[in-house]
Amino acid sequence: MSLPLVIIFERHWDTIPKSVMKDLLPDLSRRGYETFCFEAPQNLSSAEIIDRHNSGLELDSGIQQQAENLLKQVGITSKLSDMSFRSLADLLRLYVSSKRYIDVAEKVKQLPASRMLKEIFSEAAKLSMSLKGIDVGSEDFDEMTSADLSRRMSGIRLREDDRITTMVQNLLKLRTEQEEGIIFACGALHAKGLIDEFKKHGLQDEVLYYFPHSSSRYDESVDDIEVVMHDTSGTLVDHTHLLAQKDIKSFGERVIREITGKTKYTREILHYNSHSQFLSDCFKTNFRAFLRPGYHVDALVDVTEPSDIEDIERRVSATGVSTHRIALDGRNYLAIPNVNTRDIAERIRKIPS
Repeated sequence: MSLPLVIIFERHWDTIPKSVMKDLLPDLSRRGYETFCFEAPQNLSSAEIIDRHNSGLELDSGIQQQAENLLKQVGITSKLSDMSFRSLADLLRLYVSSKRYIDVAEKVKQLPASRMLKEIFSEAAKLSMSLKGIDVGSEDFDEMTSADLSRRMSGIRLREDDRITTMVQNLLKLRTEQEEGIIFACGALHAKGLIDEFKKHGLQDEVLYYFPHSSSRYDESVDDIEVVMHDTSGTLVDHTHLLAQKDIKSFGERVIREITGKTKYTREILHYNSHSQFLSDCFKTNFRAFLRPGYHVDALVDVTEPSDIEDIERRVSATGVSTHRIALDGRNYLAIPNVNTRDIAERIRKIPS
């Protein structure tokens, strides 16, 4: 595999990691990432995953609307999803449902993130990314997730080892079947099990993982970030990022830089390539062309060959084309990515000789 596996660990109700994913998708697609994996049953198609999510979102939105209407009758107009879980549950118990208030509170708290997940699915479709469920089969998955809150966590813990094995096996299978990059959105409490399993396979250096999160708490009485850090036994130390919405873009740029640093070029285009040839002629030096997943072509020049590599960087950058340094076979190269795309090809041809 020439691209690292990228895992975004998350608290499922938190909108910040969803914002990170949505913002990253176009850049990830350009880097050759074509498969987005989720904690969804492995036996479902992409269409079935989307249909199930849309059905659940429609049902939960209706429940939220009913709750808001009942609360408005007693003068309560606060944004429900921003409330602490316990406070919200107490309010719903008093004015909405004395029996189902816990279930309703759960649905209300996760709705903003669920709506963002729908936007992510839509963005992935525009980019022709495939969606894959890599969790246990739907019968076991639905039994586990449909239990009420008081029993659900014990059922999830009982299945943890089986789920970790299943998810890693499915990721490794995808990895061997395709050259395209893989992104995986996953609950943060699975971090230790997943990373330990990758280490068993000797693949820890081919995985980039991040735990972006907001400053919000699910319930104000519990520091759930501290709980995650404790339960994952240090796995997420140095991988945890407190972000506000204004930080999303710069964080995404960091992820792309780290992906770039771990990208491995394995397929050189040895026959004639017009893009690398143009650069070679323009700068009077030897540019090599390499194919990345997704049929992206990068042009590479050994930084020791031209007399003034900084001048090449400056002249390329002046056209609005980005460059970066990479290591290949023990040597350092300047890389100009995606030279076979129409936009980049047109720009580099404006470089003055």
